[in-house]
Amino acid sequence: MGVYKNFIKASLVLSFLLFVNLVFSFLYNKYQVKPTEKEIVELKKFYKSLIHINNQKDILVLQNYTINNIIHEPNGINEINIINTLQSKKGLCFNRSMVMQKVLIYNDIGVRPVFLFSNPFNTSTDILDFFSSNIYTHNIFEYCWNGKWYAMETNVKMLKPLSLNQFLTKQKIFKIQPRYIRHLNNRNGRFIYPSWIPDIY
Repeated sequence: MGVYKNFIKASLVLSFLLFVNLVFSFLYNKYQVKPTEKEIVELKKFYKSLIHINNQKDILVLQNYTINNIIHEPNGINEINIINTLQSKKGLCFNRSMVMQKVLIYNDIGVRPVFLFSNPFNTSTDILDFFSSNIYTHNIFEYCWNGKWYAMETNVKMLKPLSLNQFLTKQKIFKIQPRYIRHLNNRNGRFIYPSWIPDIY
């Protein structure tokens, strides 16, 4: 009976510590993703008048412009650095994602990251595949417009707004239907610096 009580106590303590870590991560990353003054200067240089979002069509123009003008290749920086991304005009899905998220946040438009993953070696993807190193991953995000959430693709130009479910049905990135975790901005197993704090926001 004593062993059982100790196990329950240990489980409660671990659960509490995990909860505190997640809350801390959420608050810390909310601050991290807010564009700094230096970032705003670079965003205005890169996007010019496109930085101002007045309607949903402007968001699609922003997305198309980003895909056209930031080449999909590594930019030599391990941590997310949007100034480097904008100046080098290079970046992977998570770099493009963060750049666009910062523009939308600058316009007071709500965003939430979405981490997609798929197991190419099975006929389906299980939630536990998240912990495997042999999965395919992709970073997108959602934005809120008029009370509805829409998916923002980071590698392929979008012609119209799509909900996350519509996007997942139409996507051609993964052969196996991917699973997703909302509010997690995972960069192929890495996070915003310091990398041991999960990008939850």
